Amino acid sequence: MTASYLVKAPRKNGTAVKKPGRFKRFLKFFLPWKGDTFVDIIRKLIFIAALIVFLVTAIPLATDLFSMYKDQWEAEKIALDVNFGTGEQPNEQGILPSMAYLKSVNPETVGWIQITGTNINYPVVQHSDNDYYLTHDFNMQESRSGSIMLDYACKIAPEGNSANLVLYGHHMAAGTFFANLKTYWDSIYDQNDPMYYYKEHPIINFNTLYEEAQWKIFAIGLYNTEEQYGEVYDYNNIHDFANAEAFNDYIIDIMDRSDIFTDVDVQYGDELLTLSTCVWPWWNYSGMENTRLAITARKLRPGESADVDVDAATVNYSVKRWKFVYDRTNNGYDWFQSTWDRRKLLSYTEQEALQDGYTFLD
Repeated sequence: MTASYLVKAPRKNGTAVKKPGRFKRFLKFFLPWKGDTFVDIIRKLIFIAALIVFLVTAIPLATDLFSMYKDQWEAEKIALDVNFGTGEQPNEQGILPSMAYLKSVNPETVGWIQITGTNINYPVVQHSDNDYYLTHDFNMQESRSGSIMLDYACKIAPEGNSANLVLYGHHMAAGTFFANLKTYWDSIYDQNDPMYYYKEHPIINFNTLYEEAQWKIFAIGLYNTEEQYGEVYDYNNIHDFANAEAFNDYIIDIMDRSDIFTDVDVQYGDELLTLSTCVWPWWNYSGMENTRLAITARKLRPGESADVDVDAATVNYSVKRWKFVYDRTNNGYDWFQSTWDRRKLLSYTEQEALQDGYTFLD
C-alpha cells in the first residue's frame, strides 16, 4: 500500500486562509505592510525613494529623446521630397527645382546639406537673427532640435555668395543634426586608426538655392567662446575678405587651430564653408561649457575632381588652443609656433612669408 501525503492549507480559527493574489503579493513586497519588521519597512522606503528619483530623472530624459527622434523623423520625411545630387538644372527663376519646392514650404530655405555615410541630411534655413532656428524646425514649429541654419549675416545670391558661409546646428544627445561632427574630432586621436572618420567622409555636399556643390574639408578645430577662459577667435563672424592678405591671414589662423592637416590646398578666391556646433571635450573640468567645434571646407573649383588623398592627412600635435586648456590639460604649456605647411596656401607668397618671419618647410 502506497502512502500519500496531503499538504493542508493554512488555517486560522479552523477556517482555511485564502492565499493573497499575485497583485497583492507584489504590493506587499515593495510597499510597507501591516506585520512588516522594522528592517523590511526601511528597505521598502529606500526602494520607494530610489524609484521616485529614477522616475524624476528618467521621464524627462525619455521625453527629450523622443522629441529628438521625432525631429529627426520629420527631417527624414522632408528629405524624401528632395532630389539631392541629381544634377538638376535651375528653373526660370534661377533656383534649383528641389530648392523651389522647399521654399514653397518654408520661404527662408537657403540650401541643403548632406554628408554621405552620416545622418547629416537636412534643409538649411536663414532667419533675420541666429536665435529663431535654435528652437524652431523647418516647418517653423517649436522644436528642441531646432534647424541647420545659415548665419544671418551671410549672403546667398545668384550674383555670388559670402566668401565664408557659416552653418550652425545643435549637437543633439540622440546623435542627430550636427552631433556627427564631433566624431570627426574624436577620431583624429583614435589610437588604432587616427582620423578614420575624416578619411571616410572628406567631402561635404552643400547645395544652395542656385547650384549643387561639393566641398573639401581642410580644417577641424576647437574654439573658445568666453573671454574668461582665454583667447576668443571669432571664426564664425568672418564672412568676407577685403583682399588676399586678409584671406591668407584667416586661413593661417584657422590652420594653426586645426587638429588636422590635410592635402587640400586653398587660395584667395576659393569659397569657404564652415560647420559649427557645440562640444564639451573638457566637461570634467569646471567651466568650459561653451566650446565650439568648427569644420572648414572649400568649394570644388571648376573642373576639379572630388577625390582627396586622405592618407596624406596628418595630426597637428602643436595645435593652438587657449589659456584654460594650457593650464588644465597641458601643465601650463603655451603654443609658440605654426607648423602647417603654408605652401598649401597657394595665394601666400614668399615675400609675405619673409614679412611674417615664416620659413617654408623643405
